Amino acid sequence: MKTYVCGHRNPDVDSVMSAFALADLRRRTGTEDVEAISAGRLPEKALWLFNHFGIRPIRQKRDVYLRVRDVMDASLPLIPSDIPLIDALKQLEASGESSLPVKGTDGRFAGMLSPAKLLGLFIAKSDLLMSVGEAPLHHCSMQLHDFDRVHDIRSAAVRNPHNHFPVVDERGQLVGTVLKRAFAEEPPYRMILVDHNEIDQGIPGLEEIPVIEVVDHHRIAFASTRDPIKYTADTVGSTCTLVARMFRAAGERPTREVAGALIAGIVSDTLLFQSPTTAKADRDMCVWLEKLCGEKAEDIFAGLMSIASPLATMSADKAIASDAKTYTEGGRRFVVAQIEESQLAVFHQRQAEIAAAIDAAVKASGLDFMALMVTDPVRGNSELLVRGSESVIRALPYRRGQSGTLLMPGVLSRKKQLLPGILSALS
Repeated sequence: MKTYVCGHRNPDVDSVMSAFALADLRRRTGTEDVEAISAGRLPEKALWLFNHFGIRPIRQKRDVYLRVRDVMDASLPLIPSDIPLIDALKQLEASGESSLPVKGTDGRFAGMLSPAKLLGLFIAKSDLLMSVGEAPLHHCSMQLHDFDRVHDIRSAAVRNPHNHFPVVDERGQLVGTVLKRAFAEEPPYRMILVDHNEIDQGIPGLEEIPVIEVVDHHRIAFASTRDPIKYTADTVGSTCTLVARMFRAAGERPTREVAGALIAGIVSDTLLFQSPTTAKADRDMCVWLEKLCGEKAEDIFAGLMSIASPLATMSADKAIASDAKTYTEGGRRFVVAQIEESQLAVFHQRQAEIAAAIDAAVKASGLDFMALMVTDPVRGNSELLVRGSESVIRALPYRRGQSGTLLMPGVLSRKKQLLPGILSALS
């Protein structure tokens, strides 16, 4: 069974690298068919790191919704319409099914081969050497597309009187069949979450997939599970610190490339140990990883910081979504986004455009408010642009600056410094 390892949507470096490294560890320790994926577009800093160490970037996926192609039964044959009927009936008997789809000479669905439909031929003792295409076929009332979401069609398929459904691709070509019982079976893959545990922050479709493990350093707001799962959490500055510690506990030594990826996640999330979220374990793991990697944490951090920020390279709507997390608290739904920008002048130049993009996002998603935290890791300060609920904005414990943003001297952490202030304002 396939197992995905995935961080939060709008991934950052820690999210991507912890997924990459944990997938490597799980493969080493006996889990088969494990793949790290990115919940959306890989950030430029992660791409730089993969290129720097000669690593193939992990695959980007927009969602993990279960599709019809995921539940097709590969063991069931497609009957060519140009073979003798007698041969087709032998295939039908060997399959043990009541009917099988017939593929026309043009590759399209021609109908279902069913003994009940052929009863008249048997009674008349007709020539069973005729081609399947000449025989009477049952035309299924429900054709599926291979990219259909199972969630969207499950009810209609279960209510349908037939037990087999032909599946066609985007060109209308017959590619397989789905049995009705497939809609009641467990999904063919599982999930390991890193750097988050809230379903709203996860890759779209996560709610349909069994989660078997979580590795995280944020507050716990995970939904209840049907079965026990492995859960690793601690008050450290980076999920990569936890994954590095898991390597050591398992008696495994990361390769140079994996060690470099783990260092990148640690220094990125702790801002090279300047963030108040930094723990002793973050520093200790970096010392161990540096020996395996052969590069200093400071040099990897400098490489990451050399990559232009989203404000310099993206449209306003994409920039505010590049590292955004959704929260639900006290009946309110809101988003807190963060961008690292060593040149706050760039932010101020685009402030009106960014504010308009935030307003649009609040309206489109039905949010109570959205906050964008722009952090200067060099000088150790942040500014906050909040749009939406005025009562929340007034309750935040920050002074308003000349440009209209809220000034946050010494504030670097969304998780440990900003989020508690927002939650307090909501109480």
